[in-house]
Amino acid sequence: MVLLASCASNDNNLEQTIGSLDSRSVQIEPIDEPQVEFTISRQQAIKSYRSLVAITEDGIGTGNEIRRLADLELEASLDSRFSDDATDQKQGEQESQQAIRGYERYLKRYPNRKDNDYILYQLSRAYAIDAKPDKSLRLLNQLVSNYPESHFIDEVQFRRGEKLFVLRQYEQAEAAYSVIVKGHPDSKFYEKALYKYGWSQFKQGRYGDAIDSYISMLDLNAQSGKVQAISLNSNLSRAERELLGNIVKVASLAFSYQADKISLADYFNKNGQRQFVPLLYLNLGELYQSKERVTDSADVYLAFGKRYPYSKYTAEFHERAVDSYQKAGFASLLLQEKIEFVNRYDIGTQYWSKQDQDTHENLQPILTRHLNDLATHFHAQARKSKKADDYKVAANWYRHYLRSFPNDKDAAQINFLLAESLYDAKQYSNAIAEYEKTAYEYPTHKDSAEAGYAALLTYDALFQKDKTKQNKIFQQKRVASALKFSQIFSQDARMPLVLLQSAQQFFEWKDYPNAIQAAYQLADNIQLDRKTQRTAWTIIGHSHFGDKQYANAEQAYLTLLTMLSKNSKQTTGIQDSIAASIYKQGEAKRMAGNHLQAAHHFTRLGNVVPNSPTRIIAEYDATTAFIELKDWPQAVSLLEKFRKRYPKQKKWQQGVSEKLALAYSQNGNNTFAAKEMIALSSNTKEPKRKRDLMWRAAELYQDAGQKKEAISIYKSYVKLFPKPLERSIELQHRIAESYKAKRDNKNRRYWLNQMVIADANGKAERSPRSKYLAATATIELTKPLQQSFQSAKLTVPLKKSLKKKKKLMQQSIKAYTRAINYQVEEVTTEATFQIAEIYNNFANALLNSQRPNGLDEEQLEEYNLLLEEQAYPFEEKAIDIHISNFKRIPSGTYDQSVKNSLQVLGKLMPFRYAKKEAAQSHVELP
Repeated sequence: MVLLASCASNDNNLEQTIGSLDSRSVQIEPIDEPQVEFTISRQQAIKSYRSLVAITEDGIGTGNEIRRLADLELEASLDSRFSDDATDQKQGEQESQQAIRGYERYLKRYPNRKDNDYILYQLSRAYAIDAKPDKSLRLLNQLVSNYPESHFIDEVQFRRGEKLFVLRQYEQAEAAYSVIVKGHPDSKFYEKALYKYGWSQFKQGRYGDAIDSYISMLDLNAQSGKVQAISLNSNLSRAERELLGNIVKVASLAFSYQADKISLADYFNKNGQRQFVPLLYLNLGELYQSKERVTDSADVYLAFGKRYPYSKYTAEFHERAVDSYQKAGFASLLLQEKIEFVNRYDIGTQYWSKQDQDTHENLQPILTRHLNDLATHFHAQARKSKKADDYKVAANWYRHYLRSFPNDKDAAQINFLLAESLYDAKQYSNAIAEYEKTAYEYPTHKDSAEAGYAALLTYDALFQKDKTKQNKIFQQKRVASALKFSQIFSQDARMPLVLLQSAQQFFEWKDYPNAIQAAYQLADNIQLDRKTQRTAWTIIGHSHFGDKQYANAEQAYLTLLTMLSKNSKQTTGIQDSIAASIYKQGEAKRMAGNHLQAAHHFTRLGNVVPNSPTRIIAEYDATTAFIELKDWPQAVSLLEKFRKRYPKQKKWQQGVSEKLALAYSQNGNNTFAAKEMIALSSNTKEPKRKRDLMWRAAELYQDAGQKKEAISIYKSYVKLFPKPLERSIELQHRIAESYKAKRDNKNRRYWLNQMVIADANGKAERSPRSKYLAATATIELTKPLQQSFQSAKLTVPLKKSLKKKKKLMQQSIKAYTRAINYQVEEVTTEATFQIAEIYNNFANALLNSQRPNGLDEEQLEEYNLLLEEQAYPFEEKAIDIHISNFKRIPSGTYDQSVKNSLQVLGKLMPFRYAKKEAAQSHVELP
């Protein structure tokens, strides 16, 4: 005990905090020499301390034994709660509760000790472990209030802040974090507290204050190199990267909530510049981009350039703005910023002169791309407007590109486009110079020959524009250019055919009349080789086709076909062109509403070009034309031929079946039409279409008098489409009626029963019609049972036959009662009549039952009286039920069943009912 008391008095190792929970054993310091270290388990120490506390519970101890026991129980609770064993976890709960009682006992016994801040802290921990956050927070609040100078106040305030933050008490959480932020800069909780301090301000909507906190956090990490100009240090741990990344993101978010979306510049102008300013601009821009706020994102990137015009990141940010506009499809803004980008960062600008070589190398591909985009954009725009000034703008951008980057790998291609723009602007002299420069002054490239040849065509264009150019100097220049072309591009076969090229150029410009005129000059020239003539006729045919003169195109192609050998590779293509010309003639007639002429062209296509792939389309369209004309016999004939001619062309078969189904039905061939519809229904996976086709096919079979086929479809239909109920039950009724006509009672009863089942399962789909059909089916299904009942004779021994007949009676009544439940008036009256007749039959059967043998006269009379007594209630029951039918007359019901009940009543009670009833009109009840 002395040893334990000594240990209990040593408090240096007892003040554990939430941040230091690794101790798992207790060290007992010896008090006498020689010095020997003893190690005991925590549970042994707890047991010993409990004994010590029991001895000193009358107040004779120092109180340290109570505190030490509670500390040990609290630490033991932590160990136990982290265990995977349920028993250990339960023990941990008990230990934490024991620790709570220990700390509370200590505070009650020693309320004014100066070190009670430690007790309050430990008790708060115990309550937190025991899942009582409110009590835990209350104790932390008490500790802060009573011991503001506690040596672990920083951790206490941090824990208070965390709890208050979770409770969304952000103002109080901010106050707790502020104690650390403002008073404990060296605390290990300082950085986390500063982070949460900013979050508390953010949650209160005080974005400016939150920004100050986040910037302080970034300042702290920038000093240690963790935060760099435009990125985070690549050597950060994952946790550090996530924390700092979140700070940058939430700082950007806070800036985005400010009234001025470019307040970054204002903020750092006021609060001093930071190395990591580009990082914040980058993240704010990306934040807006992620929210699809494209213009806001671009404004942020551009704002950086306005504030830092010569930063190494300015051009990069500007490019991000351009990229944002491009992705969003903001064409006008994109064009504007591309121009601005080139003007600000191009070679020769102040920006370029202030940058290092690395920046130059990074900028060059961006600048060349934008210059190319701008030049080609204005070139395309000029080709639309056809304005010379617009072509000049495009040419200026091409020149700008070549002036800035004359040695660029794409310079030859750009020079070629410059020549093209000059040509389009009809500045032929300048275009010739640039074409020749492209062809002969650059290393050989993919457009070298094309540029040289274009120069020759441009000479011709210049001549056409200004015939005064037809002089010796002009001709010499052209000849020299042609010779140079021939020498350098000797393998090029186009040179001898300048006129042909002119025709081709006209055709490429879609100047079809001039192309036809030029090509005819070649086609009529018998001195030209066959190849040139064939090319000329090709241009003529294509030009007529492009000019929508399809009949002329057909004749040109037919002429060209005579000039080709049977094995020519061009034959197939020309045949296709002939087919296209014929088809286009049919198409034109169809668009004009002349379906007969359209059909003529469509059908003759196969005669002229029998092997053309277009033939199948044309012949299919011919059938459509006859359908439009409602010439059903001709449509049927063509469709049947089409199917026979193209049996393997499956993609057309559905359309053929659809058209045949229509044509057959319109032509009165209902059976054939039905077969087509069945085929269509088999090939479709779309339920509604399948259902409609089957229904229509059945109707057509019905109309054609082929009831067997119709009933077969109805059966399949009901199986595949039990819903909607009304149609399904109607078909079941038809099927049942068909079996009735065949006197097939077995199958009829099966379908009657299916009708009853279908209605019963119909739920919300049940309708008056479905109930009626199910009710009448129930009546029909009950009649055989009733007949069995009526046929059953009462013979001796009476007990046995009576039992059988009574059972049949009950079954019949039950079945008719089910029919009554449908609440269909005519079914109800019939069922009522039949139930009454069942009772009446039973009464008569009793009276007419076989008498036992051997009865004398007196016994027989007594037996008869007994039977009359037994039969009387049934007879009365029958009368009552018939009367219930009779009582329906005043409400307007006077059908055959009511009349039948009245007739029976007339026989059973003639004194009352054997009268002629005046006929009255009645109203059908809903």
